[in-house]
Amino acid sequence: MSGSKRLWTKIAQIAKMLEDMADPTGDYMATLERRVDKLERDLGHLEGQLRSRPGGIGLQQ
Repeated sequence: MSGSKRLWTKIAQIAKMLEDMADPTGDYMATLERRVDKLERDLGHLEGQLRSRPGGIGLQQ
């Protein structure tokens, strides 16, 4: 096999590996987004509990 053919084969293998590689930054951002959404839901739930308490302190905005 010629040198250029071997080089081209190696480049094709590397390109295939890069296509199959996960996107760690994108995965991290998606996980972070889910965590923020959950925190916002939890906060809304807690705020609702504070407002609905009879004689509770409530929230001042």
